[in-house]
Amino acid sequence: MRKSLSTSLSDSLSTARVFGIPLEEVQHSGQPGHEVPLLVRSIVEYIEEHGGLHLGLFLVNGNAERVEWLRQRYDSGVEVNLEKEADLASAVSLLRLFLQELPEPVIPAGLQAQIMQLYQDYSSEEELGRNMKYFLQQLPQVNYSLLRFLCRFLSGVASLQEESWSIGALAAVFGPDIFHLDTDVEDLKEQESVSRILAELLENQEEFFDSEEDDDISNTNDYSSINDQVNFLAAVLTMLSLKVVLLCLHSH
Repeated sequence: MRKSLSTSLSDSLSTARVFGIPLEEVQHSGQPGHEVPLLVRSIVEYIEEHGGLHLGLFLVNGNAERVEWLRQRYDSGVEVNLEKEADLASAVSLLRLFLQELPEPVIPAGLQAQIMQLYQDYSSEEELGRNMKYFLQQLPQVNYSLLRFLCRFLSGVASLQEESWSIGALAAVFGPDIFHLDTDVEDLKEQESVSRILAELLENQEEFFDSEEDDDISNTNDYSSINDQVNFLAAVLTMLSLKVVLLCLHSH
């Protein structure tokens, strides 16, 4: 009996976990095709609602003990109220920790290599834009939606700053988290490449990512097409029924 209780508790805890589990297993929120991890969405909404869109907020670390406490509460399945239990700096650090602890980076390693090669070899902005969009569309849907959400959020933060270097600063902070680059590595060239690529994504996120509105229109069109087919079939059946009735009347 004790063994089964222990197993049940272990299963419930593993189900409740938020950090360090595959992205597709994390609880998401949003419309189909636009799902974003619930934790990420709640943190971003908290930051936006409390005016935490100043660049300096993203360049400092939150209190380590507070961040770890919040992380444990999320992983234990407790409902966390960021309004009462967090501050802006710890919320940003919690977001970064979530990205850092994903088993696979938001942009998987294989695709990272292709994107980095593209960024090194492209000959025109048109070529870069076309191929970058193609590579991003190879991401799993949950990865694509999360990356799009993050890029739009960070791009929005940068647009509110007076400093022209704000995009570069945000890219330098979040680049290692999104690409899972070891910040202790001596290869500064790789760190610089990652920062430049993320800065490119932030600057041109409207071009590189499909808009949710376009996706919604596409979905609506799909449903409209189905409805048209159903209506057509219904009309055909009605006509056939009328013919049967007329034939019966004529025979009488």
